[in-house]
Amino acid sequence: MFQTKKQPGRKLRCDGVRASDVDRLLNALWALDRTVVEIAMNMYKIPRRDRAAMREQHRLLHDTVRERLPRFLYLPQRGT
Repeated sequence: MFQTKKQPGRKLRCDGVRASDVDRLLNALWALDRTVVEIAMNMYKIPRRDRAAMREQHRLLHDTVRERLPRFLYLPQRGT
């Protein structure tokens, strides 16, 4: 059996998350979710008249996440 050398882990130099990183992450998640929603609408044969309503609901959901998520990411961490 091989034994591996244990190296100390790297410490992060910054305490918080940058706003630009959060925006990039949210944009990537939003694009992925839009793709999944479009595939699901085609797969379940949602009528065209209902697709606009579904897209609007998802836009509202993403706007809410974009507004609320940074509050959770920037909370001070206990015990550090």
